[in-house]
Amino acid sequence: MDTAKSWLAELDYAQLMDLRVDYAFKLLFTKGDSRLLISLLNAIFANKKIFRVIKTLTVKNPYLDKESNEDKLSILDIRAELDDGTTILIEMHMYGLGELKAKTIRSWARAYGEDLEVGASYTAQPPTITIAFTNGTIESIIYDKHTNLNIDKIHRLCMIMDCEDFTVFTNAMELHYIDMKAFAKAVNEADGIVINDTVEMMFAKWLSIITQKEITNKAIIENACEEEEIYMAVTALARQSEDKIIRQAYQRRQDEIYFQNKAMFERDEYKRKAEQLQSENEQLRRQLAEFQKNKIL
Repeated sequence: MDTAKSWLAELDYAQLMDLRVDYAFKLLFTKGDSRLLISLLNAIFANKKIFRVIKTLTVKNPYLDKESNEDKLSILDIRAELDDGTTILIEMHMYGLGELKAKTIRSWARAYGEDLEVGASYTAQPPTITIAFTNGTIESIIYDKHTNLNIDKIHRLCMIMDCEDFTVFTNAMELHYIDMKAFAKAVNEADGIVINDTVEMMFAKWLSIITQKEITNKAIIENACEEEEIYMAVTALARQSEDKIIRQAYQRRQDEIYFQNKAMFERDEYKRKAEQLQSENEQLRRQLAEFQKNKIL
């Protein structure tokens, strides 16, 4: 491992592809050794103390069938199936978090009922798990009553529960939202990985690799590479990043994401200004009506 550390110390991290870009993420976790994806998933489940240890999986077609000709086509970053039939949907989201909850629930619903055969028992339907990596929070800031501080939740697990006794109603739905920005912020502020009730070590190590572009102290990345699968991941990422054809495809996708976000921002800004003008016009109309009323009186 000393040789590995020497190699890592000389690694130019600026030249590595950003795993938060879906192209790079999918390439690393689906085109190489399946142990990388298995290790990542096991770390995610362990972080929420879910007793599920994956040993093998099969990467499936990332397309989810449309329900009608007018329906939007859902394309996942990674779609995998476990030996027991459980479906796992994984997506990387850099932007457009405002509608993310609705999108992930819709993708879950399609995948959950997609393979159910006619006449088959509904109770035999295996669970569907959705994992969304997000570059920011999908919720408003959470207040921690114990510390009197606002906190950014890194890993949110959502399931269908009984509203009175909070028991799990069904394990058919399992939604994981992982806030990469909150993780990188916490690591940089502590200048290291801080383990608490919501962050398990292997999960944190994988997140440090995925968010390495935002991690200031690169020694944290080097320490994470003490894990065999993570070292394999960084080695594969470095090799892929040097491939000219892969790099060109990655750059095209990065540019596409940038312009999509720019168009989304401009659309939202236009909508915000239109709503503001409408509000100002309503206020002027009310003032004019009040003025005319007083003038008559």
